[in-house]
Amino acid sequence: MWRIYDRPVNGAQQLLFHEWPVHERVSHRARRPRVEVRPDGAVVLTIPQRGSRIAALRFLEQSRAWIERTRRRLAAAARDRVAIAGANRKELKARAEQQASAMLDEEAARLGLRYTALRLRDPRTRWGSCGPDGSIMLSMRLGLAPQEVFRYVVVHELCHLRWRGHGARFWQLVERQMPRYREAKDWLRRHGAALHEAKLT
Repeated sequence: MWRIYDRPVNGAQQLLFHEWPVHERVSHRARRPRVEVRPDGAVVLTIPQRGSRIAALRFLEQSRAWIERTRRRLAAAARDRVAIAGANRKELKARAEQQASAMLDEEAARLGLRYTALRLRDPRTRWGSCGPDGSIMLSMRLGLAPQEVFRYVVVHELCHLRWRGHGARFWQLVERQMPRYREAKDWLRRHGAALHEAKLT
């Protein structure tokens, strides 16, 4: 249950749900109540100037599940950023190459495919590529990612040995090889920028 504190906090009302601070603001531009979860986990409830505060609080309560999910996701992202901050370039490349080689051999055997060469690089925009000659290029920064995320990129590039585009048959093959690939793909979408930005010494 929400406990309401009507005293101003930094010029705004503040609500509290257990340990969550919820900042309340009134906006003349807002047409309906809005809930926002900021990167630091703070929750902001925006109430239309001509709207009902009670209706806004009801909307806030209805949004509880979404707030919880969003706060957990942001907290996980913060932990991930800490985990991938800083690494030795030479050691990272050597470790990533060892991991990539083992995963490529394993997954290629399962797919019944053969790659011709492995190259580890540090591209700014790609996680991997599959050349027309069957060579596989992978980003060394995948060595900073969870193992299953690294494996997803390996599987993705190997599947291009059979299907060059990203059509339905390609994704069917990826899913057959790695049924939960969407979780790894989503992790890269959310945290990939942090991997690219990690400082390598």
